[in-house]
Amino acid sequence: MTPVVFILSPGADPAADIFKLANELGFSNNKLRYCSLGQGQAVYAEQHLEVGKNRGHWVLLQNCHLLSKWLKTLEKILEKMDNPHPDFRLWLTTEPTDVCRLLLLWFMLTLL
Repeated sequence: MTPVVFILSPGADPAADIFKLANELGFSNNKLRYCSLGQGQAVYAEQHLEVGKNRGHWVLLQNCHLLSKWLKTLEKILEKMDNPHPDFRLWLTTEPTDVCRLLLLWFMLTLL
């Protein structure tokens, strides 16, 4: 499972396009879980990941740069994730920051 990472530019928000694609492919309503990361949102993100992995939902975690300390936890969750449902997808958005560079580096290393 390889997450899709969107690097945001000013004024850009891929969420609407992800929602549209989810709707077209039958993943709208309760099959698409999302949250905007920030203070106190890590627990919800982890719940979405667990449900998505088990039930084949799409998970959109927006603004990863706002919860940079939690990204190490995300890395561990993804490393331990074995046999996710084949329909499970993880979408991440972040602004271009040092956190973004680390996130991209980690995912690139995962692919090698």
